[in-house]
Amino acid sequence: MKRSLLLASILILFLIVSCLKDDSEPTQVLRTNNPLVTDLDKSINKIVAPYAKIYTTAGVSIGIFKNNQTSFYGYGETKKGNEVIPDSETMYEIGSITKTFTALLTVDYLLTNSLTLETPINSFLPLAIPPLQYNGNSIMVKHLLNHTSGLPRLPEDFQEGMNPNNPYKHYDSLKVYNYLKNYVLSANPGQKWEYSNLGVGLAGLILERKNHKSYEQLLLEKICTPLGLSKTKITLNSIDSSNFAVGYTSFGTQVPYWDDMNAYKGAGAIRSNANDMINYGKAILNSDSSPLKTQIETCLNVTYEDINVKMASGWIKQNINGNDVFLHDGGTGGFSSFIIICKPKNVILVLLFNNEASYNTGSIINPLIAEVLK
Repeated sequence: MKRSLLLASILILFLIVSCLKDDSEPTQVLRTNNPLVTDLDKSINKIVAPYAKIYTTAGVSIGIFKNNQTSFYGYGETKKGNEVIPDSETMYEIGSITKTFTALLTVDYLLTNSLTLETPINSFLPLAIPPLQYNGNSIMVKHLLNHTSGLPRLPEDFQEGMNPNNPYKHYDSLKVYNYLKNYVLSANPGQKWEYSNLGVGLAGLILERKNHKSYEQLLLEKICTPLGLSKTKITLNSIDSSNFAVGYTSFGTQVPYWDDMNAYKGAGAIRSNANDMINYGKAILNSDSSPLKTQIETCLNVTYEDINVKMASGWIKQNINGNDVFLHDGGTGGFSSFIIICKPKNVILVLLFNNEASYNTGSIINPLIAEVLK
């Protein structure tokens, strides 16, 4: 959300900047629960230990599903100075990975109501909003989910009244709808890819309007309960809160949680842990046996492609070393996240950091991808 990385270029970018890292920066004690028994354990440690020793690093939970086995690794601390190593149950803000859940919820609504991804969104919006179209071509549902709606990343008035420590709290649905009343598209929807938190946030608002339920109610009812994701949610109970990592900037400064995404819940409000995210990935890998089979497979169909990016509904599709993968990242004020799913190799990689995205967090992504895909 804060600095959602454009994953069409993330792998190259992080490879370049990691080579520029200053090896003289201060270090800290290495803390990990890696048992260092298997070849995979040792390979992961070789990649992650240098990152974990960097003084500004807080922590990271890593989940890997490979060769039909699940492995979890924790490095660093859930809060700097507490000496508690993150594990598979540590809770994190997952930021824009939320968008993949919003896509799944949206497709579920469409299928339930005999609609398609090519359904125009105008009928879902308040009557006061003029048709969102250009030369008679309307924004369709798929355009919200693949970032080709023509809506901007955020409204031009978004900065007014914004608190940098909780930047979405002030912007409610009324402000979104008032903004859309006067918004004029400058090109045909579906013509150009432009990452839009507004677009996916709007999809979340539409879900709430049409179902007469909150986004979180829909998330729990339609996805988390059927898939057994008991720790994927927005509102945390006391046990969840006790397992919630503390977030830090890339410089190691503690920052507040983003506790209210308001109208943008569908774009980045979910909290989860590595165990649930691996299970989420398994539902996608094994969609044939999933209770959400049709919804998942619909979401994975590519709906937009140009020279730079290939988009499904909520997911970016790439080919890495000959392997087709689906991936997404996420970022909030003190957290960053990454998930990659490779069906041909039957592999999942989940990374949850309690630091905001930086070249340090990014520097371990490429090597870890290479390790799990080999």
